[in-house]
Amino acid sequence: MRLRQLLLPLSIIALLSACANNRHHVQPRDYSQFQQSNPHSIMVMLPTNSSVDVKAPYAVVAQTTQPLAESGYYVFPVALVHETFKDNGLNDGAEIQAVQLNKIRKVYNPDAILYLNVEDYGTKYKVISSVTTVTVNAKLVDARNGTVLWTGRKNITLDSSSNSNNNGLFSLMVNAVITQISDKVSDRAYKVAGVVDANLLSAQERNGILYGPYSSRYKKPDTTTIEPVN
Repeated sequence: MRLRQLLLPLSIIALLSACANNRHHVQPRDYSQFQQSNPHSIMVMLPTNSSVDVKAPYAVVAQTTQPLAESGYYVFPVALVHETFKDNGLNDGAEIQAVQLNKIRKVYNPDAILYLNVEDYGTKYKVISSVTTVTVNAKLVDARNGTVLWTGRKNITLDSSSNSNNNGLFSLMVNAVITQISDKVSDRAYKVAGVVDANLLSAQERNGILYGPYSSRYKKPDTTTIEPVN
């Protein structure tokens, strides 16, 4: 029940963010390269990190499998992929993403590779509030020739002050202290990163990736329509 209470506000914010983004993306995306490549499997690289939090790449990459799998793709286990690179002396996202495609194909032979960059990740504390922001850029490329098949970007900002009541400055400051302690213990940015991944990498999103071959909606028209829940 507590987990549901934590995730519900994030889901609402993600929905509002998605609606706002949809209004801006009025031009249809060209999916001709994506359709021609027709990837069945996706390998997710450890993200590069433009934020100040060293945990950001791992928080983001750890939550990429579910939305991609639910969109109809086989996703190489991200933990095993990362261990393989570590065994070869590569630990940083920038080093890993610089590996040549032919070397990756020899080991894993994926159809497509997902490159991510974490622009922003973390919680900034103010006097009586905290703001959690996660921003991720994504690029899906054909593993055979490096052709860019799809790009996307998602930003979600969660402001704790929006949940505060109007009970005076002292009450707000007490709530702020409690919120900061709670954020540090639970790492609210990790939860927000999960919502960012779910929105960024889901085929249900407008101008998102296409449904993959393991989805019942593969190559069906009007793929931006959300499936009904039984």
